[in-house]
Amino acid sequence: DALPYREVVVYSADAALDALEAEVERQQQQDPSWRIFSDHVMKTPWNGAWKAGIWVQSRRGEGKQAQQLRARLTARQLERVDALPYSGVLLSPDAALDALEAEVERQRQQDPNWSIPSGHEMKTGWDEAWKAGTWVHKRRGEGIQVQMWRSRLTARQLERVDALPCGEVMRLSSQVLTTDSA
Repeated sequence: DALPYREVVVYSADAALDALEAEVERQQQQDPSWRIFSDHVMKTPWNGAWKAGIWVQSRRGEGKQAQQLRARLTARQLERVDALPYSGVLLSPDAALDALEAEVERQRQQDPNWSIPSGHEMKTGWDEAWKAGTWVHKRRGEGIQVQMWRSRLTARQLERVDALPCGEVMRLSSQVLTTDSA
């Protein structure tokens, strides 16, 4: 009784980078802010569901595995990997703030008094329904969690967060209400 045969397809780093760069170009034609996330899967000649995001993630960063895999790449391949618009699972504060500021500008064309409600969601290059209001409200106020999130921001990023128009948090007994919850 023979075991089922599974063909193992070997592909080069250059083939992977060619496919990734083509994917980035294709995706950014539709959405210029599109980025590769660690869960990105795409069709390639070697795999119908290639885990492209994992391939990039495993070659970025300071970790031991990333450094071992990077050591196998040429200088040109390293440049190509590092040039990919990769977001991983973490969103950079500057990318979030850029998107939020653009959203405020867009919304204020229709309503000059618009402010970011805590439940506001918006389409971005990293999420079809990014919880933008939650992102902002987690970085505004006085609580321990808020201060933890704020401690990760630069002074300039804090200025940008604080300049965003959003409903202020009001505490009434044990409930937390925002001015946009009505």
